[in-house]
Amino acid sequence: MTLSEDILHFVWKYQLFTAQDLCTRSSKPIRVIQAGTHNHDAGPDFMAARLVIGGVEWGGNVEIHIRASDWDRHRHHQDKAYNNVILHVVYEYDKPVHRADGTLIETLELKPRISATILPRYRELMSGMWWIPCEKRIHQVPSFHLSQWLSRLLIERFENKISVIYEILGQQRGSWEDACYIWMARSFGFKVNSQAFEQLARSLPQSVIAKHKHSPLAVEALFFGQAGMLEGLAFEDTYPQALQGEYAHLRRLHSLRPMDAATWRFMRTRPGNFPTVRIAQFAALCLRSTQLFAAITGTKEIRPLKAFFDELPINPYWLKHYRFDEPSSPSGNQLGERSVDTLLINAVAGIIFAYGKYIGKETYIYRAIALLEELKAEDNAVLTRFSALGVKAAQAAESQALLQMKAFYCDKKKCLDCGVGLQLIKHDE
Repeated sequence: MTLSEDILHFVWKYQLFTAQDLCTRSSKPIRVIQAGTHNHDAGPDFMAARLVIGGVEWGGNVEIHIRASDWDRHRHHQDKAYNNVILHVVYEYDKPVHRADGTLIETLELKPRISATILPRYRELMSGMWWIPCEKRIHQVPSFHLSQWLSRLLIERFENKISVIYEILGQQRGSWEDACYIWMARSFGFKVNSQAFEQLARSLPQSVIAKHKHSPLAVEALFFGQAGMLEGLAFEDTYPQALQGEYAHLRRLHSLRPMDAATWRFMRTRPGNFPTVRIAQFAALCLRSTQLFAAITGTKEIRPLKAFFDELPINPYWLKHYRFDEPSSPSGNQLGERSVDTLLINAVAGIIFAYGKYIGKETYIYRAIALLEELKAEDNAVLTRFSALGVKAAQAAESQALLQMKAFYCDKKKCLDCGVGLQLIKHDE
C-alpha cells in the first residue's frame, strides 16, 4: 500500500512525531507554536501556522508532500499563492525546492521522526475488509474518548438534517409552519415512502387543510385524493365511496391536481406500514393540529410530545383494513411505540434543533439533544453489529451518533477524520 498525503496531514495536525531536536534540512531548529488550520480547499495544506525557525517567529502556511520533489511536480514553484509557505513538511527529502520568487523553502523531513507503529496501524485500517475498518480494535478505545466522539457526531448528524430543513424553509418563503408540515410528512414515509409523502404535502398546502379542519371526512378525502388513491376506481365500501365524492368537490373548489398513485410503494413493507395506513395517521395528526410547528416547539417535556401522537382520531375503517375494499383481521390503527419514537428522533428533534440554530437560542438546541437522550436507542442491523463489537447504544443520542459514524466515516474509510481512528492510530500500547 503506497503512502498517502492524508496520513502525513494527520501526523502534522496532531504532531505525531518526535519533536526532540526538531530542525530543518538546513539545520535550523524548529518550534511549533501552532500547526495551522487544515485546509481542504485549493492552496497550501495548513493555513495560519505559527513557527519559530532558526530563532525567528514566522506566521504563514505549511505545505505537505510525500517527497520534497513533489513541490516542483505540482508546479508550486510557479505559483505565487505558495510564496507564503514558511515550512515544507515531507516524508522523504530528495531535493531542495524554491518558491516562485526564487527563495529557498525550509524543509522538515518526517521519515526518521514518525513512530514505527503509526504507519502500520494506518495501513491496517485502510486495507482491512471488515464491516468497519476498526472492527478488530474498536473495543480498545477508552470509553471517555468514545463518548466525546459520539457527542460530536450527534451534533454533526443534526447539522446534516437541518440543511435539508433550511432548504425546505427557503422554498416555503420562511414559513416554519409550512416547512414543519412538509418535514413531518416526509418523516411519516419512514424511508420507503418519504419522497412520496413529501410530494403529497407539497401538493396539499396546510392552508387548504385548515379550511376543512372541522370535517374529518374532508381532510381525509383531501389526503387520499391528492395521493392519487381515489382516481378512476369503483369502490364497493361506503367509506372510500364517501371519500371519492368529497374529494371530487374539494378538487374543483381548490383547483387541486392529484399525484400518480404509482408513486407509492407497498412492496416490501409490513401491512402496518402501508402508505394507506400512514396517510390515515398523518391526516389524523393534521386534524389534531393544523399548526404542527407551534405544537412541537411549544412543548418542553417528552411525555406530552409523545402524547401528541397517541390516540389520533383515525377513521375506524382502518381497524379492519390496510387497503381500500380489502378487509383484514382486526388490528390497531394507531402509531406503535417504536414508530412514535422514530418520529420523535427523526422529525421532532430535528425541527427543534433547526429552529434553535436559526434564531440563535441554545435552549431549543439543548431541548433537542435532551429529547434524544431520553429516548431508547433504535433497533436495526447496524446497531446490532456495533453491539456485537462491544459498542452498545442505550439511548437514541448514541444510536444516532453511531449511524452517523457508520455512514460518513466507516463506509468511506475516513479513519483519519474519525475520533475512533485518531485514538487507534495514536494509541501507545
